[in-house]
Amino acid sequence: MPAYVHINLRVINPAKQAALAPRFQAALQEAGGRILHFGLVAQVLEGDEVPLPMAGVFEFPTLAQALAFYNSENYAPIKTERREAQEARMFVVETG
Repeated sequence: MPAYVHINLRVINPAKQAALAPRFQAALQEAGGRILHFGLVAQVLEGDEVPLPMAGVFEFPTLAQALAFYNSENYAPIKTERREAQEARMFVVETG
């Protein structure tokens, strides 16, 4: 069953964000993932918590592949740099 990683973020270092984006995209594709959306939050529909201004949704064939990517040696340095470039909240869901 497909799994979807959701990220809500604010870029805090645009130069670092720009440098890591191509590496993240390559690592994501290598792990079997793909970007479904990455851009501005269009509108809050419900809730009192204000989201961070950007959002992303990344699809993986399975939850195991999503978790393997997140915990992989390939993604580890990108994850460290991402935390320096963004303030973010991230979670994964599995369909089915």
